Amino acid sequence: MKTSNRKKIIIRIILIFILLNIIACPIITKIIYDKMFPRYDETVVVADEYKPLVDARKTYDFEVGKNTLKGYLYDNEDKTALIVLAPGFNSSCDNYLPQIKKFSDAGYGVFTFDTTGSCTSEGKSSVGFEQELVDLDEALNFVESQGNFGYGKLALFGHSRGGYSVCSATLFGHKPDAIVSVGGINSAMEGIMEPAVDMMGNFAYANYPMLYLYQLVLFDKDYVDADAVDAFDKTTIPTLVVHGAEDKKIAVDEYSVYSHMDEIEKNDVNDEVDYILNETPGKDGHVDILTDDALMDDIVSFIDESVR
Repeated sequence: MKTSNRKKIIIRIILIFILLNIIACPIITKIIYDKMFPRYDETVVVADEYKPLVDARKTYDFEVGKNTLKGYLYDNEDKTALIVLAPGFNSSCDNYLPQIKKFSDAGYGVFTFDTTGSCTSEGKSSVGFEQELVDLDEALNFVESQGNFGYGKLALFGHSRGGYSVCSATLFGHKPDAIVSVGGINSAMEGIMEPAVDMMGNFAYANYPMLYLYQLVLFDKDYVDADAVDAFDKTTIPTLVVHGAEDKKIAVDEYSVYSHMDEIEKNDVNDEVDYILNETPGKDGHVDILTDDALMDDIVSFIDESVR
């Protein structure tokens, strides 16, 4: 075989390989991404101590795109402040009844909701990390349209994916009086890429452009680009960032809001951000951190100082 013919064959093979990758990469990205965010259904068994709280709550519907979401108001005679609670990924808002009771006992009203594609809310899937930011944005629009249900001030509390959402909500015109983020990621792209890098090494970054483009198909660019650091650069709202020292789901030193502490503190705009690294043994993980009574007391005290 002549050298020139061999070169042509090699070039054709390379071109075919590139073409197959161009075709396959978007398809593979979509398949893997969509599998990460399926619909989530769970029936939470409500403990007897929380049944009076559940029986007394008021249910509301609000729209997010083509889906109807269920929101729940735990009302309080004290109208000082309403806490809007943004739940974590793959959670029912009923998973947060202990925290809701804690806030209610402290004299606060609480509004929470099941996110798109979760439990009592509509949606074929939970779509992506950004979906909760979209959901929270619309939930806050709804709460504001109801005059905050008569409450004088507003605080946001979010856990995990909700922790990222409450930090970024200010980028969309919302102005709460206090924000508490527990176990939150800094941005949606970090939440997707960093676990992939942990598994695949730097090779994972090769698919970054495709992941970003696919999310632009799913969400408006403002939602895709939203991150906590950017939000903190543009606000002076008192904010408490909490993370567990032994969090295995969202590593405290990698892509959490907490991991960006130095970057946030370099900015002169917002000096109202406080931090708690929870190191209580057995209550320093991603979920069990919420069962730390002392920590929850600190969170309530932070909200008290911010809104009362």
